[in-house]
Amino acid sequence: MDRLRLVSVALLLVLVSILSGCWDHREVEDLGIVLLTALDLAPGNKIRVEVQTLVPGAVVGGGAASMGMGGGGGGRKRYLNLVAEDRTVFEAIRRMSLEASRELFFAHNQVILISEKLAREKGVTEIIDFFARNRQFRRDTWFLVVRGDPRDIMEIPTHLETTPAQVIMGIINRQDLSSYFAPTKLGEFIKMLESTGIEPYTAILQLKPNPAFTRISLLPGVDTPPSLYRLWLAGAAVFRQGKMVGQLSERETRGLLWVRGEVRGGPITIALPASQGKQELTMEIMRFGRGGVKLEPYLAGGRLGMKVKVSVRVNLAESQNLQLDLNNPRVISRLEKELAGVIKGEIMACVTRLQEEYRTDALGFGQAVHRKYPRVWRQVKGEWEDVFATMPVAVEVKTVIRRIGLINNPTPPHMLEVR
Repeated sequence: MDRLRLVSVALLLVLVSILSGCWDHREVEDLGIVLLTALDLAPGNKIRVEVQTLVPGAVVGGGAASMGMGGGGGGRKRYLNLVAEDRTVFEAIRRMSLEASRELFFAHNQVILISEKLAREKGVTEIIDFFARNRQFRRDTWFLVVRGDPRDIMEIPTHLETTPAQVIMGIINRQDLSSYFAPTKLGEFIKMLESTGIEPYTAILQLKPNPAFTRISLLPGVDTPPSLYRLWLAGAAVFRQGKMVGQLSERETRGLLWVRGEVRGGPITIALPASQGKQELTMEIMRFGRGGVKLEPYLAGGRLGMKVKVSVRVNLAESQNLQLDLNNPRVISRLEKELAGVIKGEIMACVTRLQEEYRTDALGFGQAVHRKYPRVWRQVKGEWEDVFATMPVAVEVKTVIRRIGLINNPTPPHMLEVR
């Protein structure tokens, strides 16, 4: 009898769930799909929040708007920016409801932009609380710092993509072609912010003059002129105690990514002396990953130090040196040593900048010390900023050239003559 009663209750619960449907179901026609959220400081110590939403009618419409001319094709813009200011992020977003005809929906938000001014003066500790608590913001949303006014970024004309948000995503997705910038996802940024022994970092987004823009572009008859500026992701913003304290150059950023095991690819060039002066060889970095780096803390005379060991594989992509005999193992070994020196220089440039100028451990040295020497870490974690700034760092790089391409040696000049 008890078993029959349990089965009846279970069937009743199933029927209730089927008949009631999804309790939080909302029609897509009633939602304003947000792709991009930007934050900046406003007068009176308020937060300015601006969101970028899709315009469904323009997306499915014809004409120039359907040809990818988002902000500069002469058609209807396929996105709408809404802005509001208030004391907190949540209040500002709710204030937007006074002018938004649809409920703002953030589950498809792809990028969060924080102005450099906000990151330096107020910091991100307080404002990031909203994104960490709100279930609509996914942890794989990209979290970036903007140099200048985020409103300029959100109004940049687009040609190949629908919205500026998609342009930013496209640039991030091609990061493995250079490894010159260090974008960080929201979840990883929060994790670094909450952890001891590492400080957060992320890429810097800015506008740069567009070299493709000319006065001819403004003449009548040019349907899709290139914009005066273009979006550019470069380097890294580094934080200490929740506030941005500085930025790394492209070279220093790749040094950071080497140590963090985040280099995904890109070119790296070495210069060799030749009869006509220095000539360059460019290598293509193969996928690196976290397995290619080891952080080994050590104690010497009661003082903490760090050994960074990096192993890299590359392919030869281009050579300007006609005298190199790439069939000679000694030549290959020489090139590998030169390449190791270049990578070591990138890492040490980053370490020097972080230790001497910013005094912030974005490299995760503190976490490595915590894992190997937990007792020592308990003693130094309260003054880790000072310990990190003065600890000796040794870098060992092992490189392997896997392939040299379809030809063994560069094409000699006489082979290039027209016959």
